[in-house]
Amino acid sequence: MKDIKRVCALLLALLLLLGCACAEELSAGAKGEAVERLQQRLYYLGFLSIQPDGDYGPKTVEAVTDFQAFFRQRGYNLRGDGVADEATQTLLFNDEVADADYALKEGDKNGYVRRAQRRLIDLGYLFGAADGTYGQNTADAVRAFQQMLIDNGVEGVSANGEADETTLHYLYSELLGFEISTPTMYNDQNPLSLKPGNLYAQAAVLIDAGSGEVLLDKNASERMYPASTTKIMTLLLGLERGGFDEMVTTPSSAGQVPGDSSRMPVAPGERLRYKDLLYGLMIRSGNDAANAIATLTAGSVDAFVERMNEKAQELGLSGTHYDNPHGYQSQTHYTTAEDMATLTRYALQNEQFREVFTTHTYEVPATSARAARTLQCSYLIFDADSEYYYPDAVGGKTGYTSAAGYCFVCAAERDGVELIAVIFKSGSTGTNRWTDAGRMFDYGFALKGV
Repeated sequence: MKDIKRVCALLLALLLLLGCACAEELSAGAKGEAVERLQQRLYYLGFLSIQPDGDYGPKTVEAVTDFQAFFRQRGYNLRGDGVADEATQTLLFNDEVADADYALKEGDKNGYVRRAQRRLIDLGYLFGAADGTYGQNTADAVRAFQQMLIDNGVEGVSANGEADETTLHYLYSELLGFEISTPTMYNDQNPLSLKPGNLYAQAAVLIDAGSGEVLLDKNASERMYPASTTKIMTLLLGLERGGFDEMVTTPSSAGQVPGDSSRMPVAPGERLRYKDLLYGLMIRSGNDAANAIATLTAGSVDAFVERMNEKAQELGLSGTHYDNPHGYQSQTHYTTAEDMATLTRYALQNEQFREVFTTHTYEVPATSARAARTLQCSYLIFDADSEYYYPDAVGGKTGYTSAAGYCFVCAAERDGVELIAVIFKSGSTGTNRWTDAGRMFDYGFALKGV
């Protein structure tokens, strides 16, 4: 069978060298399932830096261009313009060629570097973002991983910091039987065996919402970027305005958000109920809704941010500082896991906050600008058909930027015990935060005997 696959791969390579293939061409502006499938493959291989969304935007163009450049350097006749033509797609989906362990070294810059970095981050050898550049930190992480292999008796490996084929083979394996603390080796049959090293998150904390007791701590006081989990504070302060059912006119600040922002969406001048903005803020993570709420509450976004920082001081959140109401990346916009847990515990004592925080489906009536619509939370931890479903999870808020990584704040309740989990920079894929949350909740409920 392997010989047949090699022959097929050689035939494919010959066809690609001649520029021949057979898939529908995709390019900038395309949308739909074919685009998402393309993105999923690019993400898996490490070339796409954002989560697949079915929209062939600039990041997808960049990913395709980088993929084409990598294989053009190896003699393949690819066009190199970011258009996923037939030849590019045929090569992309061929496991023998695209899904191979290409040796990597310091100075390399490509998707396969990012792929290796994501795995090193998951295993706890590398901290920071997977940026696709093989620098000193990546070399040190590879060297440490290689030393672990040597310590476990693997032959033919040198701790030189260069990711050769043997190193990559083990890096992407399950590492069963190796003496290494990794999330994949966590024994889910024994929840109380959970250790901080079994979490994908760089920083995390689990608390008892009733007492505030810290049950699990992983770098909980480390300064982290919160991304859209910022909106927990925005919702809390937005509720202090009152007028839950009041009809409001969306201010111009709703349109003053970065182009790649998540949106409710809502447009400046649009008339709707104030509470519709609050639900749009949380369920759709609308940065436009965040700015609108800020202006309607405090008169301007800047004045609202001042209130956010005042509230943080009032609650004793000494590791927190806000620059905006939505969490868009800023060097001086940060918090800690312990601060976020304290804030969420406080906020959940507000019944209106709890109502919005725990709502997963919400109907927005017709507004002055658009027809009625349904806002639907897409978190897999709340999806009964998902492998990541956690039946005791009641509400939460995610966040993501390339600098913040995958973040999640969630509450779960069982037999009168409520827990709050805060997860920052969790692994290299969006699903790692659901895994972390489930493991933390299992641990907490086992510790509480429920």
